[in-house]
Order: sequence, then structure tokens, then C-alpha cells
Amino acid sequence: MTEPPDIFRVPEPAASFDAEMEDGAVIRVRRHGNPSGPRLVMAHGNGFAIDAYYPFWRLLAERYDLAIYDQRNHGRNPRHEIGRHDVPAFVADMDRLVDLIPAHFGAKPTVGVFHSISAVTAIWHALDRGRRWDALALFDPPLIPSPGHRAHEVARSFELGLADWAASRPDRFADAMELAARFARSKGLARWVEGAHALMARAITREDPGGGVALSCPRAGESRVYRTNAGLDLCPRLGELAGPLVFISSDPDAPGALAPGKVGRAMKEDHGIQWTPIANTSHLLQIERPDACHAALEAFLARLSLG
Repeated sequence: MTEPPDIFRVPEPAASFDAEMEDGAVIRVRRHGNPSGPRLVMAHGNGFAIDAYYPFWRLLAERYDLAIYDQRNHGRNPRHEIGRHDVPAFVADMDRLVDLIPAHFGAKPTVGVFHSISAVTAIWHALDRGRRWDALALFDPPLIPSPGHRAHEVARSFELGLADWAASRPDRFADAMELAARFARSKGLARWVEGAHALMARAITREDPGGGVALSCPRAGESRVYRTNAGLDLCPRLGELAGPLVFISSDPDAPGALAPGKVGRAMKEDHGIQWTPIANTSHLLQIERPDACHAALEAFLARLSLG
């Protein structure tokens, strides 16, 4: 298994701080990009880490002030109590970070750019806490439509299947490259850009005291998040969301298309959500077609008055 190309080596941040959450969990927020630009705050999907999205967010670094973070128990964060590893905790964390990021890096127009479960977190956060972002760009949120909806069963089954898989997935490896090789052999991950399998493997593992490396996010917590999400019913309230919003989605018509892209199209049809599908992508669209995802995000941001 080869190492990622040099262009995918994540640079050290220009600044960072450790944010303490209400229950003592620590989230490490890092600053990259142009400190004079509008701010984008970015996070990742369940079981992943924001460093693995570098093929995408590096394209934003010239124009935007990037504040990136891993959700609790993910990526670079220290391990915290696994009993608080669920979507409600992610929502509380997001609300705290909305205050702490400008306190450390200065106040300015800010757009939340979130993928997968962090996108669902942003929706729940906005519904419960009000409009705290100037805009939201949400990549492939795995929403679960209400029972009886035409997309309910496919979406719910997708999440529950992931919950079962996560609960028993291998969680220790001789080194990160062993995990990278597993990713590279997966047909479902074949669209990832060159080097992304190794980049992801390094981003989501840490040294294990017993030798080798282990997943940063405990598999029991990852499974709990999928099960929590499978029981949410946020779709009927999407019309309550205030401010500019876009769903940038995986391709619902691609071979083997997964539930989130299909649900994204349904939310456009049902609620008029601005929806931009990226052709020939699956759920990790930012790692499969970073240039196209960047162009879609820039098209959305260009219509905003961010200064």
C-alpha cells in the first residue's frame, strides 16, 4: 500500500485550541487557510476524521479561513466517556463550538460545511438552537424520513445495517497501512482519489498501548451513532430552517446508489431544499470528486454576502 501523494500531506495548523465541552470532553479545533477570508467551519462523518477530507478542503485554503474539528472521540481528540458518544452530544458540542471558535479566532461571517452525521447534527442544532450560522452547506446528510415516507425504509435500513457493521468491524491493526489496504480492496471505496485510502487510515487511527494502531473512534460508539440517527425524525421540520442552505449530494442514480443521495432528492421534492447532486459519486463524495464538490460549494458561497 503506497503513501498518499505529497499534496495530500495535511499541514500543521496555523493555530489551534482545545475546547472543553459541557461534560469535560475535549475537541481540538485547528485553523488553516486564509485568516483574512470568510470562515468555514468543517467536520466529518461518523467514524471518520476531518484530516481525511484534506483532498477537498485544501482547495478552499487560499480563499477561506478554515476552522476544522473532529467530533468527540474521533481523529485527534482525546478519548472521552463512551456513554456520551451519540448525536445529542454532538449537537451540544456544536453549540459550544459556535461560541468558542470566534472567541479564539475572532468574529466574522461563518458558514458551516458539514458531511454526513455532522450535517445531521447541524440540522438538529439549527432546529433546536436557532440560526447560529450565516449559512449551511451540508454534504449528503443521512436523514431518515418519517415512517410511511417513500424513502423511509431504505434510509432506516441503511443506518441500521451500518450500526451492525460498525459494532463488529476490525478495530486494531498492525499499522495504518494494513487498514489502508483493506480500504483499497473495498469496491465501495474504489472511487476515492489516489492516496485517500492511506490518508483516511492514518486519520482515523492512533497508537495502541498494546502495539500497532487502533481506531480512534470506538466501534461501540460509532454503532450507537448510527442507531441514534436511524430513530431521528427531522425531515418534517426542514421547512423551519432559516438562512441560506444547500444539500450537496451523492448521485442518487449512480450504480449502487446509497440512501443519502436518494433522500436528498426527496427533500428537494418535498421541501424545496436547494440540492446539488455530484455525478458519479457515493457517500464519501468529497474524497471521490473533491474538485466537483469544491465547485458546487463555491457556487453556493458566491451567492452569499460574506464580506
